[in-house]
Amino acid sequence: MTRFTMSVAAIGLAGLACGAGAQNISTELVVSLTFDQASYLTGEMGTATITASWNGVVGSYFSSFNVDLIASSQSIQVLNVAPVAWNNPALGFTGSPASIDGANIIGLEASQFSLIPPFQTANPTLVTTFDFVVTGTLFSPLSYSVQNAAGAPFPFSVTGPVFSDPVVQFGTDAFQSATLVWVPAPGAAGLLGFAGLAAARRRR
Repeated sequence: MTRFTMSVAAIGLAGLACGAGAQNISTELVVSLTFDQASYLTGEMGTATITASWNGVVGSYFSSFNVDLIASSQSIQVLNVAPVAWNNPALGFTGSPASIDGANIIGLEASQFSLIPPFQTANPTLVTTFDFVVTGTLFSPLSYSVQNAAGAPFPFSVTGPVFSDPVVQFGTDAFQSATLVWVPAPGAAGLLGFAGLAAARRRR
């Protein structure tokens, strides 16, 4: 029987704003992905949660999320992704991914704007959650990184509380992810060792 154990490993530290405005809208943003358990059995279901937190002017808000979430291995199968609750469809996004490809979540885009209510200023704010099942098809650590969704000029942004405030853009280094690490049970470890030895003999 195989086991997956979760340990936190930062993919990146907080990103710095690409643009600066008259106000200190936000000087630091952290978008975090965490898992709901410390360990998982193969075949077990789990939930991942993505949140965003930042500093700067009171009343500034997380205004856009435009990413592909790319897994480092295919050890899980994503089952569903909760729509981004604060997404405003009037701005052109559904708040749901364009597709799910194994462990990858493609084209998850959401946006909100203070002049087109409703909008949410909670800090930290919940972005989304997704459910998955541990498949164990590849026995290697799994963590997530992000890249810009197709056509998106930047992955994240924070906007100030006043209309004249600039939109502050953040790069992919604002993202950090927990990591699922495969830890075999003692019996499985022995089988893996035997399999490795057999493979080594075949190569001779």
